[in-house]
Amino acid sequence: MTAITSSSAPITTTSARWATPVHIAGAAMLGLIGLAHLLVVHAFGGADTPEEEVINDLSARTTTSMFEGGRQLSAFGLNTGYSVAMGLLAMLFGALVISAVRAAPQLIARWSLFNGICVAAAGGAFWIALLYFPEPAVALSGLATLCFAAVFVAGNRVEQHGQRPSSS
Repeated sequence: MTAITSSSAPITTTSARWATPVHIAGAAMLGLIGLAHLLVVHAFGGADTPEEEVINDLSARTTTSMFEGGRQLSAFGLNTGYSVAMGLLAMLFGALVISAVRAAPQLIARWSLFNGICVAAAGGAFWIALLYFPEPAVALSGLATLCFAAVFVAGNRVEQHGQRPSSS
C-alpha cells in the first residue's frame, strides 16, 4: 500500500533590501501628484484668466443628465467633481499602498498581483499625464512607474520550503 503524506510547507521571503523603500517611493510619488493637484488646482489655484472665465461660464450654463430623467448637472460641475475625485483617489491610492506594504511586506513579492496592479495604476497615470498633464505630473508618474516595475520584476522572492511528498 502506498500512502502520500506531506506537511504544510513554510513560506519564506528572500528580501531585496531596496524593494520596500523603492515601492514606497513610487506610492508616495503618485500620492504627491494627487495632493499637489488638489492644492494647486482647487485650494490655492488663484483667479482664472479671462479666457478661462468664458469657458467656466459656458460650461456652467451647459447642463446634461447622465440618465434619462435624472439630475441635471452642469459640465462645469461634472469637470470639477471628476477633478477633485481623481486628485483625492491618487492621494489615497498612495497612502493605501504605503499602509499595505508596511503592514504586509510580503505583498511586494516579485510578480505578485499587488505589484502588478501598482505598475498598471502608475503606468496608466503616466500615459494620461503624457497626453494631458504638465511636466511635473509626467516626471513623477514616470518615476513611480519605474519604481513599481523594478520591484515587480526584481523585488522580493517568495519561496516555499518543505518536505516532498513521500511514499511508504
